[in-house]
Amino acid sequence: MSASAQRDEAAPGPRAVGRPAPTRAAAALRARLRDPILRRVAAVGLLGAILAALVVALAGDREVLHGITVPTAVLLPGLALLTCLAEITVVRLRHGEAVEELSLYEAALVIDVLLLPPREALLAAAAGLVAASVVQRRPMVKAAFNLGTYTAAVSVLILIVHLAGGSPGTVTPRVLVAVVAGTFAFTAVNLCCLAQVLGLINGRPPWTVVRAEARLSAYMALGTVATGLTTTVIALHAPLLLPFMAMPALAVTYAYRAAAREADERARSACLLRLSHALAEREDVERRFLLLVREAFDAELALILPEGQDEALSVTAAEPAVVRRGAAPSWLGAARDIDGPAQLSEHVEPGVRHVVVVPVAAGGRRFGTAAFVSRTRSRMSTGDVTLLASLANALAVSLRGAQHLDRLVEETSKLQAVVEQSAEGIMVVDGDALVQMWNPALEALTRVPAAEALGRPMAQLFDVSAQQDSGSLMPVSPGTPRAAAELTIQRPDGEQRRIRMAHSASFAADGLTRDVIVISDLTREYRTERLKSDFIAMVSHELRTPLTPIVGYVDLLRKRGDRMTPQKRSEALELIGDRAAHLSRLVEDLLLASRFGDGEEIALDVSGASHDLRALVAQVVQDLGSPRVVVTAPDVPVPAYCDGGRTLQVLANLIGNGLKYSAEDATVEVTVRATEQAVYVDVRDHGRGIPADALERVFEKFYRVEDPMTMSTSGTGIGLFLARRLARAMGGDVTVVSTLDVGSAFTLSLGRPY
Repeated sequence: MSASAQRDEAAPGPRAVGRPAPTRAAAALRARLRDPILRRVAAVGLLGAILAALVVALAGDREVLHGITVPTAVLLPGLALLTCLAEITVVRLRHGEAVEELSLYEAALVIDVLLLPPREALLAAAAGLVAASVVQRRPMVKAAFNLGTYTAAVSVLILIVHLAGGSPGTVTPRVLVAVVAGTFAFTAVNLCCLAQVLGLINGRPPWTVVRAEARLSAYMALGTVATGLTTTVIALHAPLLLPFMAMPALAVTYAYRAAAREADERARSACLLRLSHALAEREDVERRFLLLVREAFDAELALILPEGQDEALSVTAAEPAVVRRGAAPSWLGAARDIDGPAQLSEHVEPGVRHVVVVPVAAGGRRFGTAAFVSRTRSRMSTGDVTLLASLANALAVSLRGAQHLDRLVEETSKLQAVVEQSAEGIMVVDGDALVQMWNPALEALTRVPAAEALGRPMAQLFDVSAQQDSGSLMPVSPGTPRAAAELTIQRPDGEQRRIRMAHSASFAADGLTRDVIVISDLTREYRTERLKSDFIAMVSHELRTPLTPIVGYVDLLRKRGDRMTPQKRSEALELIGDRAAHLSRLVEDLLLASRFGDGEEIALDVSGASHDLRALVAQVVQDLGSPRVVVTAPDVPVPAYCDGGRTLQVLANLIGNGLKYSAEDATVEVTVRATEQAVYVDVRDHGRGIPADALERVFEKFYRVEDPMTMSTSGTGIGLFLARRLARAMGGDVTVVSTLDVGSAFTLSLGRPY
């Protein structure tokens, strides 16, 4: 049997507009000359011409075997017809994107070479091949390649048989050896030429193709020799038995076709395996479906027309790796509503012999219509059509699954966004109380990163105090799957937080399966409640401080005022007025503090004058009456431009804070200093210090550097707030530097008098 390569050529594209015809023709010619396939076709044609010339020049004019009484004028066309029929008896064997056609051509060539003179044998071989190409409507490039390859191979066969075997007239050992050698040489030349094209099409080295096909080609050569010699001898000596020679040829053809079908099935199975993986992955399934199914069924064209669209996806044998989108053929649009697989041979494009159309539908929903076009086969087998319909159904199932997956991913992404952006901590634990989810809000609350929390027991992540029941971390049960509990936890940085854990658990027969816990930080609320009570206590204390002497001296004046000396009465009235002014300032401060932060800037009532800052500091220290205050000041007055009363209020707040946040035996150092531009009062304590992230917050209204769970220091947190506002109203400022566990230093800066 002989072999030939088939490669489908792409249809020419549309002609360019605005370019002269000779230029277009020259460009097209140059493009074809650069085509590696055409180069190999030209090389094979040249080789065939050279070897044919050698046959004409070297071979004699006598046939190898004698005894045929049919004249050459009749025998030549008869053997040419036999050669054509042998070439038409084709078994197609696929090699990736290329197709090898196996036929009885070589057996017919052996008969031609043995019964005809060399030139006539070469002519019969060429004429039969050309006639077969016309009958089968082979593409021009393929027909030219086959003609060049077979001319070269037949020339080698003729030269070996006639030069080595001679013309004895009968079958001798020498003739037998020459025929066997010539047939193997024919097969070798044919295989080498074929490997050049197959290797180029499939991207493999030609030598790899030769090694892969050598064994099959050798078996084919032996079968060719046996069939050709036997047929020739019977034709010479017992022509009545010639009809029976068709049986071995048919048996050989059937065997090769069975082998080809097996090879096709293996190739198809490999394609379908890749298709199953593609459908399972659900990524770009329509494109991969077209590529793989077209390859598996060797279709000339494969198309998918999505439901509700006018453009179809298509892939052709000429470009087997490219899927294009374009207008759907009219016949496909007309067949888009079919309910089941259908085979069409009418009302399709010219040159198309057969079309299979299958719906892409599953689960009562249609996704489109698929079509597979063949230009060679007249009809596809029922099994293939059924398989195509099943594959189209699998594509529909994959598309539906992909849509469901997309919706699931979309919903999951929404849920993930809610969890990620939630201000509340969200945690999910499994039946063993191991953490499965830990959102960013919970990271911020507990100071435990999600990477450390995931997979760990819940009890290891929440440090509850000894006074609390650790079982309150999981208060749910099958009877009460929803429960809430308030706990005090301690973070890794030592800070305590008050939290509320709202559980929503699910249980199965064997116990807890999952618990979704929403965690709220109640620390601010607890702090607010403490601030409220502390504020009331402070206001009561601060207002009672000036009221007590006022009430006492008023009662004293009412009972004994007429018996008091004028000086005593004057001192009592002066003290009452001073304490009343103090009380008025306290009320004003509270009113101002309540109004600041409501979106309006409040103009503070301050006056500017020159005051001795050293004397103001001494007065505040005297009023506080604490021996822990150590003052360092110049021996001369330190004039400052300020409001005396407001400056006393600021200094009292700063020094009072130093005493409040220091240990009972720690000193508070007050330093008065001056520069050419300003004067300063530094108040340095030796308390616990202020964290870096709270240095500016201490000047916010009601903010205090406290453990919000213990709140061990009295006060409302408006002293520093008002101190900075008052200082800035007087043209100065209050700043702070602090070191944890060392202490803090507040500095009041004021301008010099003009």
